[in-house]
Amino acid sequence: MKLTRLALVAGLAALLLACQAPAARQAPPAAPAAGQPAPAGAQPAAAPPAAGARPLQKLTVAYVAPVETFSIPWIAKEAGIFTKHGFDAEVSLLTGSPRLIQSVIAGDFEYGLAGVTASMRARMQGADPVILAAGSNYSNQAVLVPAGSTLNRVQDLKGRTIGVAQYGSESETFLQIALANAGMRSEDVQMLQTGGHPQTLAALLSGNLEAGVLGSSMVLSAERAGAVRLADGRSLKVLSPGGTLSTTRRLIERDRDAVLRFMRAYVEGIQYFKADREDTIRILQQYMGGLPPEEMDVIYAAARDEFQSLPIPREDAVQAVLDREEAPEARAFRPSDFVDASFLQEIEQSGFLRQIGAN
Repeated sequence: MKLTRLALVAGLAALLLACQAPAARQAPPAAPAAGQPAPAGAQPAAAPPAAGARPLQKLTVAYVAPVETFSIPWIAKEAGIFTKHGFDAEVSLLTGSPRLIQSVIAGDFEYGLAGVTASMRARMQGADPVILAAGSNYSNQAVLVPAGSTLNRVQDLKGRTIGVAQYGSESETFLQIALANAGMRSEDVQMLQTGGHPQTLAALLSGNLEAGVLGSSMVLSAERAGAVRLADGRSLKVLSPGGTLSTTRRLIERDRDAVLRFMRAYVEGIQYFKADREDTIRILQQYMGGLPPEEMDVIYAAARDEFQSLPIPREDAVQAVLDREEAPEARAFRPSDFVDASFLQEIEQSGFLRQIGAN
């Protein structure tokens, strides 16, 4: 199997390099030169702090895919919410959940939005990531085949090449679930790491993959291009915290006050998403490649209903992920070993949700 995977990676290297998102932090757009107008729709730059005011604290956040599931840091940055809470935020794309979580553990980023499985497996292996929030509690992954495919069921994927973002990612985990539900095993298919959901989408639509696993709005984008869904998390009722936000226990111990302020900004970002449709769609289009308005309307409406105003991960959803793990050490862990809900609980008890008008 490993040799087969290597051969497949070599065969698709040119394609994946062409659509590979950079693994390093993406630089923010350059500011317009003096005397030149700002780009249309751009938010005005935050005013410098007044004399004697507390300087803004630098903040780094990474997200694993340019989809609405991971959009709250975009909202908080572009709407000035991070600035309001005392942060100068750098928000960066880093594809591949295991890669992103390792970067958070290494201290390259303070916070990361990635698949829950990567964070939980790192914790079981002795690292110190901790989940602070989850946007939803059901898997948003789906298995798709390109337009014109003769494959009509998951069982038809036997012996076929299926693209996943990265081994150990949510896409691979969901593929394992979909295969098991169809009475199959991972050995029955040829699994290929593409590097991220954008690369999987590009390879699927170009005909270089026989099937692929995508999440969130990328499923919709694939279907609008003619791809056909064979299985998805909702139809299979796959409990799994989605849009999970993680940090490290070291960061909490070092600066708990900053983490609490960050979580207030995060919760306020969710409320802004829900309350300000027009500006939220503008921000989504900015980060998601300028999708057409009719597509953004559908994406926004679905995400607005999905996001929890107080995004505490459900214990049964975390336990469901744990129950699916085959490693013997998984039996020694409980959901509370992976989640720190104390910040969101403190925010709820403080009356902050009422202050920002959250439902």
